[in-house]
Amino acid sequence: MASIRLRNGSWVADIRRKGHKSISKSFPTKGKAQVWAREVEAQMDALEFKDARGLTGITVKELINRYKKEIGEIAPFRRSKTLSLDTWIKTHGELTVAELTADCLIDWVTQRAKTVSGSTIAVELAYLGVVLRTAKELWRLPVDNTITTTARGSLKYLGISAKSKHRERRPTQKEIDDICLYFTTKRRQKVPMEDLILFAIATAMRLGEILRLQWDDINPTDKTIIIRNRKHPTEKEGNDQEVPLLGAAYDIAMRQPKTNDRIFPITEGTVSSLFPRACNALDIKDLRFHDLRHEGVSRFFEQKYSIEQVALLSGHRDWKMLARYTQVKAKDLHRS
Repeated sequence: MASIRLRNGSWVADIRRKGHKSISKSFPTKGKAQVWAREVEAQMDALEFKDARGLTGITVKELINRYKKEIGEIAPFRRSKTLSLDTWIKTHGELTVAELTADCLIDWVTQRAKTVSGSTIAVELAYLGVVLRTAKELWRLPVDNTITTTARGSLKYLGISAKSKHRERRPTQKEIDDICLYFTTKRRQKVPMEDLILFAIATAMRLGEILRLQWDDINPTDKTIIIRNRKHPTEKEGNDQEVPLLGAAYDIAMRQPKTNDRIFPITEGTVSSLFPRACNALDIKDLRFHDLRHEGVSRFFEQKYSIEQVALLSGHRDWKMLARYTQVKAKDLHRS
């Protein structure tokens, strides 16, 4: 409860609350002091009170690093989140949290849109928003966690779409053969890129999933393997799934040297560097390693697997997301 006192002809309202710095303000009448005190206390109770004095010495970099340390140790971040947070540190890390305003972020959106898609911007704002919400609700810092929502709302007015564009790019068989040959003819090439490429198509797994596969998770009798911590919209840990290794996938896995717990002891960065290098050398346009997953899912449908079977293989939770892989053509509906 605020204290109201008369001092030198003015009414002073003093508010002292745990988690907040003490705050005082003078008014010409007692009634106005009481109204102000009730409003501020209500904002504090609703975690909506913003006192910039508590943020003057805290930088965005310090806030994000604290989030990484305290929250990241409990629930490890995926690569995309880590990269996004590092980007915020690089671009806004030296600002104090009080200086990080909605106008500041809208200016950033305008510049960022020149180099990345709107969906990337939306994701980066979402990750920053999580940091600000944590600071407000867990650490009780008087941050304004609405600024990311305001900045995201500016996207439509700036003509920037936050929806990701579905890629329909599938490699031709010649492109696949040429890329594999490119790597097999490299004498100093130690990374089994050909096997990685063929395995990615045969399993339709994401690159991160492939690189996490372990020998202990293979069932030689059933020719299955467990994908640990498979991507899930809400569950980040413990989302394991057993899938079959169809076609050549099992043989590709088994011929890898057992020098590590992992079947493919390689980093994502290495693959992400080598694959586009090969495409550039071969003048193959607009092809990404992730497109091999698209190719694999499309082949499953072409092999007449049902949508629920393909969903098990690909890990899609929403079957509607698989519709774009079927690529049904009007001429294919004629029955012989």
